[in-house]
Amino acid sequence: MNPFLSSTLVVLGYAVVFICIIQIMNYRNLKKSKEHFKNLHENLKPGVEVMLTDGIYGKLVLVKEDYVILNIAKDCDIKVSRYSIKEIVK
Repeated sequence: MNPFLSSTLVVLGYAVVFICIIQIMNYRNLKKSKEHFKNLHENLKPGVEVMLTDGIYGKLVLVKEDYVILNIAKDCDIKVSRYSIKEIVK
């Protein structure tokens, strides 16, 4: 067998294995992320303090299907997408 062909096959084999490992890791991370946000959206209710993706903190006043009303200061409520909530502040 040609030495060039055998070394090419070995490199190709390593590349395929590496790509498979990366795909498995990406799938696991995506699954964890989906589970995290599913739990987060199930626990949204008025009175809970949250942080938005841009770092704004506030307390939920009203939770609707696709948006929430967030109180960020005294007499200052804003309407934001519920999907912009990054985390629930403990």
